Amino acid sequence: MDVLVELVAYLLLAVVITGLGLLAELQSLSYLLSGETMAALWLAGMGILFLYAGVYMLGYGKLMPAVRQL
Repeated sequence: MDVLVELVAYLLLAVVITGLGLLAELQSLSYLLSGETMAALWLAGMGILFLYAGVYMLGYGKLMPAVRQL
């Protein structure tokens, strides 16, 4: 039961962080098209960081080993 709770927690956290990364990337594109280059670059960097954390660190690093244990 504890493994299942851990699996669901990692899944939810990975989805939320990945979603934040996607939103940051979309907002970055919006700022870039409006001419605000510095804000666009900052948001692009944050988006990449969130996508890395959500997809790779949580999804591949934590979630996949937990799924394999089931």
